[in-house]
Amino acid sequence: MELEVGSTIGDYQVVGILGAGGMGKVYKVRNVISDRVEAMKVLLPDLAATPELADRFLREIKVLAILEHPNIAQLRTAVRANNQLLMVMEFVDGQTLESRLKQGALPLSQALDYVGQALSALDFAHSQGVVHRDIKPANMMLTSSGTVKLMDFGIAKAAADNKLTMTGMTMGSVYYMSPEQIQGAATLDGRADLYSMGITLYELVTGKRPFDGESQYSIMSAHLEKAPVAPIALDPRLPQALNDVILMAVAKDPNARFQTAKAFRNALMAVAGMIQAPAAPVPAPAPAPAPARAAAVPVAAAVAASAPPRSAPPPPVAATPQKSKRWLWMTVGGLAAAAAIVCAIEFAPWKPTKAAAPLAQSSAQTPAPASTPEPASTPGAPPPDTTPAAAPAPVSSSPAPAPPPQQVAVGKPPAHSTPVPTPTQPITSTPIQQQMQQAPAAPVAPTPQTQQPQQQPQQPIAVPTPSAPAGPSRAEVQQAREHFAKLQVRAGSVRDSLGNLKQTMQSQGMGLNAKFTGPERLMETYLRSAEQALSQNDLPAAKEFAEKAERQIEVLEKLLNI
Repeated sequence: MELEVGSTIGDYQVVGILGAGGMGKVYKVRNVISDRVEAMKVLLPDLAATPELADRFLREIKVLAILEHPNIAQLRTAVRANNQLLMVMEFVDGQTLESRLKQGALPLSQALDYVGQALSALDFAHSQGVVHRDIKPANMMLTSSGTVKLMDFGIAKAAADNKLTMTGMTMGSVYYMSPEQIQGAATLDGRADLYSMGITLYELVTGKRPFDGESQYSIMSAHLEKAPVAPIALDPRLPQALNDVILMAVAKDPNARFQTAKAFRNALMAVAGMIQAPAAPVPAPAPAPAPARAAAVPVAAAVAASAPPRSAPPPPVAATPQKSKRWLWMTVGGLAAAAAIVCAIEFAPWKPTKAAAPLAQSSAQTPAPASTPEPASTPGAPPPDTTPAAAPAPVSSSPAPAPPPQQVAVGKPPAHSTPVPTPTQPITSTPIQQQMQQAPAAPVAPTPQTQQPQQQPQQPIAVPTPSAPAGPSRAEVQQAREHFAKLQVRAGSVRDSLGNLKQTMQSQGMGLNAKFTGPERLMETYLRSAEQALSQNDLPAAKEFAEKAERQIEVLEKLLNI
């Protein structure tokens, strides 16, 4: 039946043509009562008289009536018009993944999400005994919200069985058909759909089909005989775990593939989790001490040792009392000098007293500090500078030393000269001698020989400190995660086989033998422990638990003949 745009059939008005396949056409229609836009599938006129195709179309209507899943285009209703069966479907507004692939390979996260949704739909369909038989990007609609809808259950398989050269949608099916479909197997199960889904995933992540050729025969031969190029060889950025999942899905032997759509989907979700959860930051090792800085310490010590010794300036707190005390002594000395001049005039000729001789001798014998740039008293020199730094450290807190007796004999003594002590003079030579005797006990500037031993204990930086042990590298964490994902894939296949065995045993009123349940519990325990250790970047523990889990998986695989 051919419908024209604008014509009506029953309660539906034709709005447009959505597509045409080997067996029929799909129209965009609007329900004139509810005003809802839907899709209507109609058999082509030259096939309407074929009873077997009409029966298959009717079976498809009944199959779709029980497939209510968010990732499957829903059947609204079926009607007869002019002795013609019409299938009214949910209208999916979007584009097919085949159209999306014209822009190139999909981002990895999107490809895994879309195929995961399609596998969820297949898992439900297979549980209802329905095999799609024509999985390919052209039969997957992608909505604007990112939802994938599976389309065309069963109709393409009939056309492929009769005329592979027929133009339309079935032409593309040759690129995705499983080997058992090409060989014309009498019975097909869900593993045929999983092979086609593996081919689809291969194309989504690489942008290329695994098998291509100039003719349909060469393509079908490649499905039967040739091994596909590894996806990671086409795109080295793909995770190794995803590469292994795809190659397992497209295995030519159905027993070597994923046995259920759920196991396939679980494997993809494990890969997606590995991609979306980046490896925990690895603590960087503590940097070793810089050689240049370590060498700078002895160099600085050598420079300091070779420099001439300098006496340290007096503490700033003591500067003020030393300065005021020094001026006090200078004032007293000046008054005493004036009194001495008067006495010299009155009682000339003047001779040095016995107390002055020891004083002069003590002043002459007292060695000047090594740090003093010039003598404390020089004939004819002006009074010492009032700045504390210019005065020698040992003498800074004592009165100015008395000049030799020869300076007074000239008749022009300096203003700061100390007078000859008299019985009425409180200042005697005893305080000056005590100060001069205490002078050698003052701290002496360290010589190069005394500095070197003091610098040796102050070089801890030159000794390299042991760095903290480095954590696992990013590559090691990534490798461990990929190995764990592979284990999860194998464990998923074991779980599915055990589930089928449990159902069979329960139907007979029996339970699983302990030889199955024991390894199963150990497998699950070790897998959880490995996953927890891996989340904490404890690679040794994760590796140990993963090896234990793998041994239990091997035991179960042998028991289940996987």
